[in-house]
Amino acid sequence: MAVKVTPVPNRLGTLLRKPGGISRDMALAAAGHNVERLREEFVGAIPGEIAALEELLAACGAGNVSPDILDAMLRRAGQILTLSGTYGYDPLDTVVKRFCDLAIGMIEKKIGDAAPVGVHLRAMRLVCPGAPELPPDEIADMLAGLSRVHAHYGVGREG
Repeated sequence: MAVKVTPVPNRLGTLLRKPGGISRDMALAAAGHNVERLREEFVGAIPGEIAALEELLAACGAGNVSPDILDAMLRRAGQILTLSGTYGYDPLDTVVKRFCDLAIGMIEKKIGDAAPVGVHLRAMRLVCPGAPELPPDEIADMLAGLSRVHAHYGVGREG
């Protein structure tokens, strides 16, 4: 049987070959300007995203969280991760990454205990934009505590 191969046009490649437009440096500067223009709105959305995670957990009740809820939480956490990374909220970025490691590990190992999820959500609140700034040693202690939670459940990665 003959296989028909249909090439898919590469839109970016086509645009790059067109004459005119703006330089790479100008495009990057414009993108940077747009990111900064949206900073207040997007950073302001982070507490709401954390609240949505807390609502998902609260809806579980009875101390158990299902794989479907963990999966939904991972999708929402991805939005927080994008915003925290884009706008330089390093402690929040680290806590959200640890939460993602936890949730993935819980799904893989079929762990339904809601307690470690709640601990990670509270940690997010502690380093959320608008929260009082924690000293570096307190952030380090909190991250060490999250690592102990991971070790207890046998999930996540080192560090």
